[in-house]
Amino acid sequence: MSRGWIRRAVAVLLAGLLVTPAACGVAPTGVIDAGPAPVISGTPTLATIYLLRDGRLRPTRVAARSPHVNDVLEALFAASGRPSNRLSTALTGLTLAQVQLVRYAPDPGSRNDPDNTLSLRVRLFVSGWKISRTAMAQITCTARLRPEIWAVEIAHATPGRNGPLKVHTCREFWDLAPKDGHLPP
Repeated sequence: MSRGWIRRAVAVLLAGLLVTPAACGVAPTGVIDAGPAPVISGTPTLATIYLLRDGRLRPTRVAARSPHVNDVLEALFAASGRPSNRLSTALTGLTLAQVQLVRYAPDPGSRNDPDNTLSLRVRLFVSGWKISRTAMAQITCTARLRPEIWAVEIAHATPGRNGPLKVHTCREFWDLAPKDGHLPP
């Protein structure tokens, strides 16, 4: 066999392969919008949040997307629209605008490297009505249930500017603890 014959045979084969898909009898169509893309979501977990009963904080189990502090705080604010079992909330009229997690350094001179024990500070920017002391208690004590959260900072966010961040611990709200229970530090 000569090289010319092999080249012609390869060229005919390639041409046949290129023509075959166009001749399959199926007419091409445009793109059809069938709605939003599918989203994979995990099984929700149960998280503990603090709602109010008779003016005192009461731990309550609710569904959250995950045990991550962001998702637990979103569940806390979402629960403000559906309290039950004689439970209420001071978060009505408030919206969780933003949550930030930053490394917690108890003093400015402490090292911030991977060798230090991981502890975090959560910063919340809340918009809406004035944040009452009881609302701050619900937010702070719910966030402090997570063992990695050592400090909670809350700021009132308004369009165009944020108020100052103020550090809170659950200890300042111990007077709101249930008569038969206690709150995190």
